[in-house]
Amino acid sequence: MKSLKKILKWFFICLIAILVVGFFYVYFILLAKPDSVAHMTEVNDHAWHTVNLGGRSLCSDGSDYFIFVRKGKSNNTIIHFSGGGACWDDATCSAPITITAALLHGDEKDLKVFYYPKVLNFFDRFLKGGILNKENENNPFKDWNIVFIPYCTGDFHVGNATNTYTVDGKSTEVHHNGRNNTLTALEWTFANFKSPEKILISGESAGGFASAYWAPYVAEHYTDDEKIYQLSDCSQLTSHRWPAIMDSLWKSDTEAFLNFKIDSDAYGDALLNRTNSTAKKIKHLNSNTLYDAVLPRFYAVLHHRHTSNNEYIFDWSKGMRESIKRLASGNIDYEYFLTDCRYDPEKVATPHTLLGSDSSIYACKANMLTYIEWLRLNVIDDESVSVGSELLETP
Repeated sequence: MKSLKKILKWFFICLIAILVVGFFYVYFILLAKPDSVAHMTEVNDHAWHTVNLGGRSLCSDGSDYFIFVRKGKSNNTIIHFSGGGACWDDATCSAPITITAALLHGDEKDLKVFYYPKVLNFFDRFLKGGILNKENENNPFKDWNIVFIPYCTGDFHVGNATNTYTVDGKSTEVHHNGRNNTLTALEWTFANFKSPEKILISGESAGGFASAYWAPYVAEHYTDDEKIYQLSDCSQLTSHRWPAIMDSLWKSDTEAFLNFKIDSDAYGDALLNRTNSTAKKIKHLNSNTLYDAVLPRFYAVLHHRHTSNNEYIFDWSKGMRESIKRLASGNIDYEYFLTDCRYDPEKVATPHTLLGSDSSIYACKANMLTYIEWLRLNVIDDESVSVGSELLETP
């Protein structure tokens, strides 16, 4: 008996020790931010660093906002807008994404959580993969400077309002502060990267809408010597509700401030309905997967659609493809990549976002071109290439 008690005692001591070590590993390694800098002149390496912006910047829950930066070996620069959902009414804005909620509800057809309320204090998977991966010799962007703009405001990086939402008597205050966060981040970028040779303004999911909205602002700042490319990855949602959401709720001032007239296509309208002319031409690049695993679920909520059958997925896909055709026939510099890579017939789903994943950018193809080859041709080689046209007519 004494021997058993002794064994149990040591077992629990070891278990506690493992939990303590695990806690400190998660807290200080996985949840740790990179070292902070105030200016790129302080950076003498090619590692990630944090810039605490302060001032008028903050997340939807009032927490601190910051960006990540990495110095490259070339003078080219990527300004990347992170994704992370959106919210637009009492129900959606009262349901932020937390680690627990994401684990419990992340794969459900009916969305239960909708947006990140704070900057995640650990390296987003995106910071280590895809076009931001500096370790892969096959990545044509590995030597570029990076400004990574996180997302924590539920408003496609363009909101300018503080609203209170209530569900079952519980109130949630949300700072739709995307405009101030982005303006502050871009002010810092302009001060630290004064004359890049090429500029890629990219974004995935919600960040892809932002890249389209803010690319003209970036283009207006720089002189005509730089080449400007805008890339939206898996960022397509149509809804008649956008004018009310973006202008009335988020106070984005799409026409007065962002200089385009919003109708029903939150991405395409930003490119085709511009009310001003930019000082230079912007090359717009747009990638989508045929049955995106996430966007149709947002589409269902926006349109009050049931998810008991797959019609909402097919309707979203049809709208996405109609948007591509509309943009391809417009009077803009526009190229697209449309793929059915890794199609899951059971879920009727293809990947949501491509450019942040090594496996996607090197393996996903359209017309025999991988995603990274398509990007290389359009950005590095300055060719004009669209692929996946045969999927545009998918029933």
